[in-house]
Amino acid sequence: MTEIRVRGVAAGAPGAGTIWHYRDEGVMAVGVWTERLDGRGEDAEPLFAHRVPAAEGIVGVFDGLGGSGAGAACELRDGTRRSGAWVGARLVRSGVLSWFLDAAARTTSTDGTALSDGTALSDGTALSDGTALSDGTALSDGEALSDREAREAAAAGAKPTEALRTRLVEVLADVPAPPRSKIVSRMRRWLPTTMAAAHYRLGGEQAECRVLWAGDSRAYALSRGGGLQALTRDHTDETDSLQQLVQDPPMTNVICADQEFTIAEHVLLLPLPCVLVCATDGFFGYVETPAHFECHLLSTLRAAADEREWAERLARQVSGYTGDDASLSLAALGYAGFAELRESFAARSQEMEARYPLVRAAEDGVDREWRARTWEDYRPGYERLMPATAEPG
Repeated sequence: MTEIRVRGVAAGAPGAGTIWHYRDEGVMAVGVWTERLDGRGEDAEPLFAHRVPAAEGIVGVFDGLGGSGAGAACELRDGTRRSGAWVGARLVRSGVLSWFLDAAARTTSTDGTALSDGTALSDGTALSDGTALSDGTALSDGEALSDREAREAAAAGAKPTEALRTRLVEVLADVPAPPRSKIVSRMRRWLPTTMAAAHYRLGGEQAECRVLWAGDSRAYALSRGGGLQALTRDHTDETDSLQQLVQDPPMTNVICADQEFTIAEHVLLLPLPCVLVCATDGFFGYVETPAHFECHLLSTLRAAADEREWAERLARQVSGYTGDDASLSLAALGYAGFAELRESFAARSQEMEARYPLVRAAEDGVDREWRARTWEDYRPGYERLMPATAEPG
């Protein structure tokens, strides 16, 4: 019997954020979700799903864009009004999860195995495919495919990015947009969100990874030999990661319901063991240099006794420096246990701490020079696995 296990994230108390952790043979996962303003977070809960024993899964994050999607889109059962950004991020999360589950269902139809278990999702918003994000409501993997899903299953030969984009267009179309005012900025979008997801399949000593993204959320590979290496390029005109930290440039491609968007794709093989990391800009957009996001990941890992404590330390760490909602989903692949994971990065953590110490300079010019030198040293390894072009498609 083939089993599918899907890890969902239940919303925590306002302001408290949420953490989760998961372990199975050869797979450990950690998720962190925090809000900048209590009860106003627009990032969707981070996604992790793992299929057992097929050894494939997905991690993902979704950052609802509160600037361009600030208008109210729905009212929850308790009367709370939610923005289009909040709804868009959660609908896209549900679309990515259903896309992943459909792929598993198609495998089931061809190999005769069955799927089991489910996932508890969060927040009380109905989704277009009939599932619900409702305080502990389980999504049943054994339900029959809808007519739409059956059509998609028949078209299983479509490219993954095309199938995913089609699914996202459909789920977003189920929430009608309000009439557009003539005085509303052209920058306003309906249900806008970023996405970064990594679909992996484990085989032998390698992981086949298909990275999918839109906007400026990122996916990374973290390994003992290579450190933190970006697997995505932000959809912005500015392509330098340090300048993106300094400038926060506008995005050229985001997922939304009222304009065309593209899902970018990067496929590669990664040697095992390794860690896949997906994060919104609340995690990496408020650090001193790109190197210091890796410093935060490794320093918290080194101090943790298990996956739960790592997640707790990451949540506390990001809450101390970010100015935004922050979400992260990571999967450590090919490790025998947490002790091996922690030990494998001990030397790298010490090297990063010694090589890239934080500098608190009184003079802005000194700070700029230090940042530039740090980035120049760190950049070659960080960019080695990035796709060749920043353009979506």
